[in-house]
Amino acid sequence: MYLLAAFLLLTLPLDWLLAAVCAAAFHEACHLGMVCWLGGRVQGLELGVGGAKIRAWLPGRGSRLLAALAGPLGSLSLLLLAPWLPKLAVCAGVQGLFNLLPLPPLDGGNILKIALEMAVPRYAEQICRGISLGVLSLIFCLAGRELALPWGAVLAALGVLAGISRRLKGKKTCKRE
Repeated sequence: MYLLAAFLLLTLPLDWLLAAVCAAAFHEACHLGMVCWLGGRVQGLELGVGGAKIRAWLPGRGSRLLAALAGPLGSLSLLLLAPWLPKLAVCAGVQGLFNLLPLPPLDGGNILKIALEMAVPRYAEQICRGISLGVLSLIFCLAGRELALPWGAVLAALGVLAGISRRLKGKKTCKRE
């Protein structure tokens, strides 16, 4: 992750870098605003190269679901600014869509986990792991396809093996808070 951040810092023009940082800050501000609006308490905020992690107490799963949705929806709302701030809109749109992927620790992973806990609490963990493994496998397959075979098959196999080994070690891809 640090190499990617360094690469972006060295290659992106300053206006694009500023747009990406502003979009990320707005995304996190939407999460924080929703937590406060719902009567929750922010217990901690960690900022790092990989993004931000907010620790908050919220009353109930419905509130947690709304707080998780607030960031991506806020990011996607910045698409309305495209005529005036196109770079900000592009960065926010990409971040919003990326964060909706159903993979932990992304917002989409949290949304999936909370929704499954509300709908099928008994099987939520297994379904969450299966969907995460399937999405990762699909991403690896699509990336491998773009790189052309046989590398595509190698990347897909590595993705599936990583998911399986993680499951065998007992590590959970979707953690309960």
